[in-house]
Amino acid sequence: MKRIFKIIGILLIVVFALVYFFSNYIAGPLAAWNSQQVWKEYEKGHLETQSVDNEIIGVYEYQTENKEENHSIFIDIVDNKLVGFYFGTEDGSGHGIFYYGNPLLNFKLTENKIAFEIGERELFEKTRNKVYEADEKPKKEIAVGISKSPLKYSGELTEFGFELNCESEFKDCWQNKMEFKKVYDL
Repeated sequence: MKRIFKIIGILLIVVFALVYFFSNYIAGPLAAWNSQQVWKEYEKGHLETQSVDNEIIGVYEYQTENKEENHSIFIDIVDNKLVGFYFGTEDGSGHGIFYYGNPLLNFKLTENKIAFEIGERELFEKTRNKVYEADEKPKKEIAVGISKSPLKYSGELTEFGFELNCESEFKDCWQNKMEFKKVYDL
């Protein structure tokens, strides 16, 4: 058993020595390969963004009877990638309404379909969609809970926004069907 550990130790020392002394011959090809991979990923993201109709960029709102409980989706392009953010509410089961703000995960957009997920959500007593002045510091708030079940949204684009269906293992969706209308262009 001691011999095996000695052999492994010697092999590790030899590998580290080779990498140290011949780093130009080892690191160069690896760096070139990595840069090719990075460039391919950049091109893929750039091409995906190019094919997206920029009309989708904007702010969408699902209106409820109580304006404070409205849901909003922000869609924009950041670093040549289509991204989104969801501000929503969740029923606290007798404890009131809780608010969250989360990025859209697995965001997919085709010519007439939209799909995304919202993962674990920190729940707050006040809305997450706030506007601050340039010199004003955001107020520190403490989450009142966490909702761990993912929300899965899918739907179709319409003339004025999109209609979404929501699925949740624990029935955490605000509504199973929601119609979001564009309220603002970015």
